Order: sequence, then C-alpha cells, then structure tokens
Amino acid sequence: MSEEAKAVQEVAKTTGVAIRAVEKMGAFLSNVAGVPIATAVGIFEDKLRYMRWENQLNLIEKANEKLAQRGLCSPTRLLPLQFTVPLVEAASLEDDDYLQDLWATVLVNAADETVDVQLRRAFISILEDMTSLDVLILKVIGAVTLSPTYQLDVLNPGFYVGYLPERAAPMDEFQDGIPQPKKEVRISVGNLQRLNLLAISQTVDGVSDPNHVKLTELGKELLRLCSSDGDSEVRHAHEAK
Repeated sequence: MSEEAKAVQEVAKTTGVAIRAVEKMGAFLSNVAGVPIATAVGIFEDKLRYMRWENQLNLIEKANEKLAQRGLCSPTRLLPLQFTVPLVEAASLEDDDYLQDLWATVLVNAADETVDVQLRRAFISILEDMTSLDVLILKVIGAVTLSPTYQLDVLNPGFYVGYLPERAAPMDEFQDGIPQPKKEVRISVGNLQRLNLLAISQTVDGVSDPNHVKLTELGKELLRLCSSDGDSEVRHAHEAK
C-alpha cells in the first residue's frame, strides 16, 4: 500500500471516530439545552470547525515566521502525507500556546532539509500525549545531557527529579535542604517514562533510584525534532555529534 493510500485510510478512520463523537456530544447538548439534536450537533460542529481552522492558521503563520528566521521562503523538504496529516490534525486540536509553538517548530524542522531528523509518525502520537510541563522537563534534561561538556557520574548518575523543572542536577547526599519532588513533576516524569523518553538511571553495580532519571535514545531523537533556534544547548549538542 502506498504512503498516500495509508494516509487516506488513517484520515477515514479519524473521520469516523470524530463523527461518532459529534453525534454523542450533540445528543448530550440536546438533552441539556432542550434543543433538537440537529441544532445541537450543528452548534458543536461549527464551534469545533472554527477552533481547528483558527489553530491551523496559527500553525501556518508560526511555521512561516520560523522559516523566514532561517532565511527560507518555503520548505526545502517534501514531507510524507502519513507524517504531515497527523501533525496538522494534532496541532489543530491544541490550545496551549507553548505547545502550538512546539508543533510549528516540529513542522519547520521536518520541512527543512538541513535539519537531520527522522520523520516517524510515532513522534506525533508521543507529542500528543505530552503536556507543556512534560516538554519543559525533557528540554531541561536534554540541554545538559546533550551538551558536549557533559560527563556522566557513574556513582551518582542521572538527574534528581526534585530540582525539576527549574534545572537538571544530581542529588548531593551531603547537602542540606534537598527539595522533595513536586506532585506535578512526579506525574510528568512518570508520563515521560511511560513514553520511553526518560528512564530510571542505574549505577555501575546495578543500583537504581526512581528519583534519578536519564534521557533515552528515543528522547534524544525527539528533542532533535523539537529543538528550535532558542534551544541553543540542544542544537549545539546535536551539531557536535
């Protein structure tokens, strides 16, 4: 099956799910507001269509701005539909400004032939499962891990989650006032581990500590796709590889 046929198939699946969701929402609004189902469905569809259209316009505007900042007037690499369609679909449903900007960066990096990235559709689904805090934590750890000057301490490996997201640093057992990990950070780190972007670090003798995490190879590659000119530490690290 061709890439185009696969993409069309995926769109058809997504459309079918969306239609069923709209029907359920329409029935719910009809009962709540006391209006005919057709009216309720129409209101919901119009609002959803406008929101997605507005987000898609923002995506294109941000992408064009980022291309212009690189001195490009148009994309220099053609993207497969099975990557592009899910990306635009995901971005159109995002309301968080930080994540909207991230989707634009992903699109521009993918469309820039000078950026060495893998265009895996799995990265789109992974990003859909991440919050802005997840992305921030991953970038903070990546900025240190991918630095050319970074050296792993085998006796105290990885980064203590209690300092996140402000900074990625090891835990000094002899230091007073070591911060306890915040609940939202624990949840975020847990999600990043579920997505195989972070892993619990281990010492050379196999001792592991759930409060110490390290970046996985998948996490490094995702950061390559998500890094922008503002993420200088991440970009420089990749250039030095």
